Amino acid sequence: MPKASNKQARIEPIYDVDGIHHNVTGWNVVDETEPENEVVVSQHDSKKDAVQAAEAYEQREN
Repeated sequence: MPKASNKQARIEPIYDVDGIHHNVTGWNVVDETEPENEVVVSQHDSKKDAVQAAEAYEQREN
């Protein structure tokens, strides 16, 4: 029987701040399995790619 994955990931925007403008320039996938030790595991140009990467990351075995 395969192990259950306990990984938790989220995506968050990467901003380029120019005065009052906040432009999204990419997306980070963050491992939040251990909230006190969050780690950026990948960066992506599109939100769609980041969502797919986060889902794949959560499915990977330890």
